[in-house]
Amino acid sequence: MQELHFAMPIMSLTAIISAGVMTLNWFMYQSADGVKQWMYSMQLMALTCLLLIGISYQPEIITFIALTSLFASFYFFVNGTEKFFRLAHSYRLWVVIGVIYFALSSWFSFVDSNRAMRYIASYSLVSVAMGLSIRSLMICAPSQHQRTNLSRWGFLVSCLCVFAVLSIHLLTLDAQPKTVVLTSLNTAQVLVIAATVCLPIILCVAFSLLCGAQQLEKMAVLAQKNKQASLLKGRFLTMLSHELRTPLNAIVGHADMLKRIPREPQKHAQLCDVISEAALSLSDLANQVLLQAKGEQVSSQLQPTNLAEQAHSVHELLLPLAKNKDLDFKLRIDERLSELYFLTDKESLPLVLKNLVSNAIKYTDYGEVILSASLHEQQVKEDYTLQVVRFSVSDTGVGLSKNALDYIFEPFASSQFEHNISNSAGFGLSLSKQLVENLGGELEVSSELSKGTVFTFDLVLSSCDAPVSQLGEEKMKSPEQLASNRILIVEDNLLNQEVLKHYLQDTKMQCEYVRTLKDASGYIADKQFDVILLDMHLPDGHGLEWWQSLQSQFEPAQAPTVIALTGDADEQAQQRYLQQGIAYCLEKPVSGSTLLSVLEHVGTAQTTQINPLQLLDEALIHRLNQQFDSHFLNTKLMYLADTFDYEFAQLQGLADIQAIDQLEVKLQTLTQECIEMGLKALAQALEETKQAVQAKQVIDWRALHHYAKQNALALQNYQKQFTA
Repeated sequence: MQELHFAMPIMSLTAIISAGVMTLNWFMYQSADGVKQWMYSMQLMALTCLLLIGISYQPEIITFIALTSLFASFYFFVNGTEKFFRLAHSYRLWVVIGVIYFALSSWFSFVDSNRAMRYIASYSLVSVAMGLSIRSLMICAPSQHQRTNLSRWGFLVSCLCVFAVLSIHLLTLDAQPKTVVLTSLNTAQVLVIAATVCLPIILCVAFSLLCGAQQLEKMAVLAQKNKQASLLKGRFLTMLSHELRTPLNAIVGHADMLKRIPREPQKHAQLCDVISEAALSLSDLANQVLLQAKGEQVSSQLQPTNLAEQAHSVHELLLPLAKNKDLDFKLRIDERLSELYFLTDKESLPLVLKNLVSNAIKYTDYGEVILSASLHEQQVKEDYTLQVVRFSVSDTGVGLSKNALDYIFEPFASSQFEHNISNSAGFGLSLSKQLVENLGGELEVSSELSKGTVFTFDLVLSSCDAPVSQLGEEKMKSPEQLASNRILIVEDNLLNQEVLKHYLQDTKMQCEYVRTLKDASGYIADKQFDVILLDMHLPDGHGLEWWQSLQSQFEPAQAPTVIALTGDADEQAQQRYLQQGIAYCLEKPVSGSTLLSVLEHVGTAQTTQINPLQLLDEALIHRLNQQFDSHFLNTKLMYLADTFDYEFAQLQGLADIQAIDQLEVKLQTLTQECIEMGLKALAQALEETKQAVQAKQVIDWRALHHYAKQNALALQNYQKQFTA
């Protein structure tokens, strides 16, 4: 046992070097599990060796501290190993081991100083630690990478080496130490000393090999995933190209037929319907691809929705696809749904149903496709009722294998890439699953080869009252009644200009068409317009920036209403437009009915527009200017106008999540601020909104936000007379 006396100083040096190497490993592989614990283990091992060198100064205290450091070292050794191999750590076992070990160490250090028993206790501790580490190695999942397996074998060998060297020391243990000269040691003892000195380095090398091999394995897995993703994307692009060409072919072909077929109004109408449907399919496909490419979730805007109507619209839209394949497309709707309205995202649900149904038609050659919606449960809360609505789409198509079910919801995945997809309007199930999760449900699938597939999802929805028409009870204006309105169309694409001319020709509106922002500025300087149809992306600038630079030139009553024509499918971009003074956003392609409906709404608002002074409490504003500095009030007004965007976005967010109490408090706070600033009309509107919220009526937050901006602008313009 005397060889330890000679080995300890050199072993201390190797332990310190190993601790430094493990510290570097931790800096290199911080994301790897267990590396920090291994670093602590090597550092404590170096501390133990240094303490044992100075054992002659205060043997009892130094010995006990060294034994405590040894326990901590091998505790972190095992803890790091279990973390590295992702196994549960047994804290109770180590509590038992610690109690026994410290009881023996304390007794044989302070009461009955027995060197041999202290070594036996330490040997038992190290043996248990090596055994637990080898156990973790053996029960971990095998790796498919050769380097990882080799590093694990190296770790096993290092643990066995530690156990073997300490066992040799145990066998040669002397109860009473004897003075031995270095030259008297035989070859076997020298070899034992050399092995003892190398123990810290052996463990350090094993740890380093494990960390490096794991890093290489992660890189190999990542490279494999990237390769697979690249392959899937390539196949997806091929599929997408086919889907794009199919509706384009329909548009070109039917347009050619329109030119060749004699003037038959009914036949021409049918051909135009096909062209319109194909164009809308292209638009939907473009939106889906953009959302999928961005990898972002579509934010839900809760609106009163009749689910039966949405299911019927999907059925009518895709029924021609089923008829072309001689399929029986059935619609089964719970009768109770026809009379009910629910708060949900009006855009996402039809997109999900359309994707599921189009996929069902695509992969079904004979038989039937069934779209069903039914009420399943009712949950009554304190002040509202929740309903569980189940949707399902079933078919008698080719079905899915068990392997296909594992990856069918992965992005860019398809069960049959080679299958003809020309009759499908969707491009995958990944987006459908994402949208369903956004709505609070989970898309599930069950399938059997050659028998068919069933997609099912449940939505927990809050029932609500039927929506009130945004235009109120006032009668809509006919196109002829819009003849007095003056409109400026800023659109650089001549084909789009022709489409807009066609939509507006029956309205007899006074229209001016320009292709650049520079020309638009010239027209606005010379003439007054009621409405501006503004393309957002123009050759000489962005439409939003141009309008922001012009807004301050108009009085509230004279400012034209700006309607954005945008191809941005990004909802955040559209929200930014609305917050910066754009009244409406029309997403391309724009339908004639939608455009006329918006123009009628604008015309109604303009004909009933009141004097800006009627929006303000003039007496209060005069008193404020007498009490405070006018520049201070101007700054406060600017701040108030800027915070309206945030405040109304927060109001709509609270309404969407049905946080009624917080919504009422927020409305009350805003109402009080408006009263204090002299915005009497807006304060009245906010008070009426609060009452409508309490009555569970549907609120047009966008219109209220626009009205608030008009009030703030009227107050800013009125305040200018006090600073002139």
